[in-house]
Amino acid sequence: MIDLNNKEAISAIDKSDSYFSISNLAKQCKQAWTDTQTLELPNEYKTAQNICLCGMGGSAYAAYFIKALFSSSLNVPFELVNGYDIPAYINNKSLVLLSSYSGSTEETLSCAKQALSKQTKVTAVTSGLRLADFVKQNNLPAYIFNPLYNPSSQPRLGQGYMIFGHLGLLAKLGFIPLSTEKVNEAIGFLESKNSEIDDLGKEISQKLVEKIPVIVAAEHLSANAHTIRNQFNETSKNFSTYSLVSELNHHLMEGLVHPTKRILSFLVFRSFLYSSVIQKRISLTEEVLHKNNVDVLSATIQGNNKLQQVLYALSLGGYITFYLAILYKQDPSLVPWVDYFKEKLAR
Repeated sequence: MIDLNNKEAISAIDKSDSYFSISNLAKQCKQAWTDTQTLELPNEYKTAQNICLCGMGGSAYAAYFIKALFSSSLNVPFELVNGYDIPAYINNKSLVLLSSYSGSTEETLSCAKQALSKQTKVTAVTSGLRLADFVKQNNLPAYIFNPLYNPSSQPRLGQGYMIFGHLGLLAKLGFIPLSTEKVNEAIGFLESKNSEIDDLGKEISQKLVEKIPVIVAAEHLSANAHTIRNQFNETSKNFSTYSLVSELNHHLMEGLVHPTKRILSFLVFRSFLYSSVIQKRISLTEEVLHKNNVDVLSATIQGNNKLQQVLYALSLGGYITFYLAILYKQDPSLVPWVDYFKEKLAR
């Protein structure tokens, strides 16, 4: 097995320097927040009666985090569109957020044309290409970022830009209660914990070799479960899934009997910020898992508030899946089957 402290051995596998992208998550967040706070957005955007974020894969993560962190304070309906078409109710009183890291996501570009035809209030977060051209040609406000801290060029490794790009826009428009002071505090916390999270990622990754990780989380960490599931798939080339408490307590536990070959490993995100009933459910869920002889790895997510914990878990997921890829001797940045599929689809 590869020594995860051997930087030369890791660099030989990590040809696109994914590690740099993962270890600079805090700088991505800082850049995106600072940039968006300087943007000028039309006042009429602040009067939107509903919000729709259109994005796929890593470019959709922001929607999950917005819902996980601000569902109790967002005072207008918020929806994620994972597809080619915006909902029928979208009209000129709607705010449409177009989200594509690369700027070439065909589903998002399809939604962009529909949003424009309905005269909606449109903005975007992207690094360039066709989506950047679209907003420029139509004189639309947007955050077009320079991904200085993501040399891998993979959207899932540049989440600081996508998540804080959208958080910055919504905060600027007054839809979510998020201040520069709170953001800087959370980013500072993440920077102070980076080395510790890196080490924890190494430790957990070694316990997941040739396992199927099942991520368990709840409430404000629910978006992290979705994100790390995708990162296991893309970064580690390892199948994974996730389930949220309390939904999983209504069905998943009965599915632990078969198959009898134990290749599942449950990665449970614990938090003292969960509501009391969820904390009790998490403990009982782990008890049931142990009684069924299933591997359980518990990770206590640190942070004094929800934003800090979300960033801690986001960073941890990046490190775990990176090191698992290294243990498999897989380049973390490459997505050969996604590329194959897109090439065939374009013909």
